[in-house]
Amino acid sequence: MARKDRNWSKEFINYTNFIVKHKNYKGLAEPLKSDGSPRWIVSGNSPIGKERADWWDKKIIELGVTCRADVAREIHPKELGGLKPCQICGRKLSIFYVYPNKHTLDKINGSFKLKIKPYEYDIDQIFQKINDSNLLLKNMREIFHIPSNIPNDKELFLKFIKTNCKSLLSPGVMSNPPDRFEGFHTYNACCRSKEDTGRHKSNLARYSQDRRAYENWAGGDWNFSNRLMGEFKKYKTLIKCPHCGNIREVTADHIGPISLGFTHRPKFNPLCGSCNSGKNNRITLSDVKILIADEQNGEQVISWHSKYLWDNLKNKIKTEDDALRLSKAMRLNIHQILSILYLIKQSGGTGFLKEFLHPEYSFFDYKFENFNPLELNKLKIIKKPLENKNKTKNAQRYIRISLDSLDEYQEKGNRKSKDMGDSFDEKEINKITNLIKENKKEKAKEALMNLIQKVSQIIVDRSF
Repeated sequence: MARKDRNWSKEFINYTNFIVKHKNYKGLAEPLKSDGSPRWIVSGNSPIGKERADWWDKKIIELGVTCRADVAREIHPKELGGLKPCQICGRKLSIFYVYPNKHTLDKINGSFKLKIKPYEYDIDQIFQKINDSNLLLKNMREIFHIPSNIPNDKELFLKFIKTNCKSLLSPGVMSNPPDRFEGFHTYNACCRSKEDTGRHKSNLARYSQDRRAYENWAGGDWNFSNRLMGEFKKYKTLIKCPHCGNIREVTADHIGPISLGFTHRPKFNPLCGSCNSGKNNRITLSDVKILIADEQNGEQVISWHSKYLWDNLKNKIKTEDDALRLSKAMRLNIHQILSILYLIKQSGGTGFLKEFLHPEYSFFDYKFENFNPLELNKLKIIKKPLENKNKTKNAQRYIRISLDSLDEYQEKGNRKSKDMGDSFDEKEINKITNLIKENKKEKAKEALMNLIQKVSQIIVDRSF
């Protein structure tokens, strides 16, 4: 349905009329059209959009927050209780991270034998639905990785989850300033897959796949890898899971998890969803052996920012316990890497950071013949150069999400892990940003790699 033909729900119309008159949005450019109706949607590149963008950026400084998304949630009228009605259906969902994301919800449903639908209940309501307190606390501690020093108490668990587990939760509506007046998408998660152009179910699945690679600044041909993951999703034949032996649909398991610093490469283990989720961003001893062998065959398995740590630890992994320690070390390393990149971006280094991204992968398309997840050696790959507007947009989106994800990572409270303390300081970041400003990019890259090596060496020394 064309955007102009969409009918706005009564709840949403009332909401827009309330918002544009609210004191929290005073000074936001041209809130009303000539007919008195809300000027709700503007293009970010339009004159009004640029004025609004300036307003949002000034609010960041005024409120002492880190990004426009922070501002949108901070100034949302308290009397609305953090709820926003959907433009299409009128359903009110929270603007905050309170709904388990798909991966987390699958775990909750499996652990408690529930059939909760996405965005049906927030985490508080889910806690209330589970009557067995002992089972609730036991399973939720595992699902949300709640530390053992936190007592078995529902309220304490909920407080920890809302404060520390945003990566496992989702808001009911995504932020979108300055394009939308109050900074949120017009349609909520309930209608997004149906109404957002290009966001139908199959595209949403691909979006969630490639976004992980963007968010972790993973190396590798992300476009090729995404296309191959898409084949796994389309393959609905029930087969025997190579790990647990159950007859189920299989998913694509990264042999080296992106979240630990490995590349997003088109090589996957076929696992059922349960086994895949059960790995929970961990690497196994078997994975390590495969990765080392692949490296010896000339494949790039590790991303540029995690290579130093991997090279120093990979040959020390002899047991599953060693593999678990490696997983923790590599995840801690990613925490530090994303913190460093965020600080460089905040200091004006966006152009410099773009040089570590590879949008050129978007200019090819891939088709596959003879796909069978258990016989990938028989797969026929057809690669076709493609230079059109969609691919250009895909490249731009890849860059945008990679950069925006640094702000989102900061927003989730993950920056500078407490386990590392002062592993780097402002002087080291300032040295890099000063070199960038002096247009000494090669020296800036060298300084960045030296800082990453320093941080990684601390982790190496503490891990083994």
